[in-house]
Amino acid sequence: MANKKSHKEHERKRKQQLKARADIDTFRFQIEYKIRQRFPELGEDHPAVVAEMDAICAAGLAEGMSVLGKMVTGIRTEMGVNPEADKGSLIGAIVPYVLGITMENPIENGQLDTTLANAAEIKTPLQVRLYFDNEVRNQVVEWVRGRYPNVTTRLGQPIVKLPNVVVEFKKVVKDAEFQYLLEQ
Repeated sequence: MANKKSHKEHERKRKQQLKARADIDTFRFQIEYKIRQRFPELGEDHPAVVAEMDAICAAGLAEGMSVLGKMVTGIRTEMGVNPEADKGSLIGAIVPYVLGITMENPIENGQLDTTLANAAEIKTPLQVRLYFDNEVRNQVVEWVRGRYPNVTTRLGQPIVKLPNVVVEFKKVVKDAEFQYLLEQ
């Protein structure tokens, strides 16, 4: 009987390992494909790209980052809304740029941030902040709520929990007189 349980447990662990390896392979293929199609000037072997892909995979963030990329792309295509280009916790990272999470190429604008390039520095779950204009942020959250079941609030801010990634949706007020209230 014990042998049968240990065999089932061994099979379960083996399947988990195979799924994790498949998720990583899928993530790497997705990044490499997008670079070839949309950003050939980067090159798949760019040191920043390779370092970030390796660190993201080592930290167990591949699936969560892929889902986040699909989420932001869905928001952009269905709602016509982008996160604020100059705000957010992933600004300066190259893989989020390739996935469509951020809008500006950090290599071109000289603002490459190496935080996602070192697995030892990445804390999981990764805390991601996306900023949207005050006028549309609540509509974005409702769009996300309709497609991703793990939308809750934390300290009054809407969040969505993805595999090893927690995304917080923040407001940006365009009127500088009131901006300081939202940054607290």
